[in-house]
Amino acid sequence: MTGLGVTIYTDEDVDVDLARQLRYHGYDAVSCQETGNHNRGPSDEWQLTFASGERRAILVHNIADYCELDADWQSIGKAHHGIIAAQRMPIAQLVHRVRRHFDTVPPQQQYNTLLYLARG
Repeated sequence: MTGLGVTIYTDEDVDVDLARQLRYHGYDAVSCQETGNHNRGPSDEWQLTFASGERRAILVHNIADYCELDADWQSIGKAHHGIIAAQRMPIAQLVHRVRRHFDTVPPQQQYNTLLYLARG
């Protein structure tokens, strides 16, 4: 596996091609669509719980909702395997930013943390 060991699950609103392209480059990534968890109306909390149960960080575009969810979980002492919040951007740019994240952030640093991938 390429990178420092962070594994990822992409939220329903993230392009399914992101996970495919990351796997092509040797990273451990799976999408909501690939797991059959799309178009079923699962809540953000359900998605985060699923990702954490799979020991994966979740990559999301709906940043405000997940910031609130992270704060809620922190307040009750509930841990997750990380939230990676990213603005919408062209898929090639997003792949590049996520690969850089995987290559510089170890799982221990990602665990129970919301990290933001800036567009610039």
